[in-house]
Amino acid sequence: MDLTLPQQIYLCAYAFRKNKFPATLLQFRGQRLRAAALTELVLAGQAETDGRRVRVLGDRSPTDPFLASVWEELHARPKKWMALVHNTAHKAEKPVENQLTAAGIIEKKTGRPLSLLGGSKVVLRREEEARAVQQVLRTRVTTTPDPSTLSLAQVALPVIALESDATMGVVLNRSERRKHKGTIEELAKKFDREIPGLRKALSSSVLSSRAVGGGWS
Repeated sequence: MDLTLPQQIYLCAYAFRKNKFPATLLQFRGQRLRAAALTELVLAGQAETDGRRVRVLGDRSPTDPFLASVWEELHARPKKWMALVHNTAHKAEKPVENQLTAAGIIEKKTGRPLSLLGGSKVVLRREEEARAVQQVLRTRVTTTPDPSTLSLAQVALPVIALESDATMGVVLNRSERRKHKGTIEELAKKFDREIPGLRKALSSSVLSSRAVGGGWS
């Protein structure tokens, strides 16, 4: 299955060692899903930015429902990155979950909701999909000799997944991130050249949510 970037970001939060989506990895994922959707729009030539504001290009809405919902927000009027990433991050989780559920990749448990501290109520059904996505992220970070040679589509996954936060450590642990810090920074620089302002907005959103103990989406 060809996964959208938001769907890939979602699956990067699965911890295979624990066989679950840990509750701590739900923090700030809404912001990452929004950032991924905006990246998809830029990649598809359906949005552009001057570094501060974002506006749509063309009149055709994306066929993907989640991407279309973000596109519609921009179609009304240009908006700043921070507003696009942060303001409705809490609504980003559900549509992506619904897509992955419909594809049979995850399953939502019914019955009494689980405590946020005990784990999510979502079960991974097709492990190969999550493993493939996480392996792509690992490969981009650990084996790329020159990140500047990669395309925006190639750098987007590791940059959005790893930005500003250690909760995505199920893919790269702390020592690995330290070892490949230079590569991660170069990937971020490449992303910033292609989509100026988006990564900064994601970082600011995560930091502001963390400051008030938020980020649950």
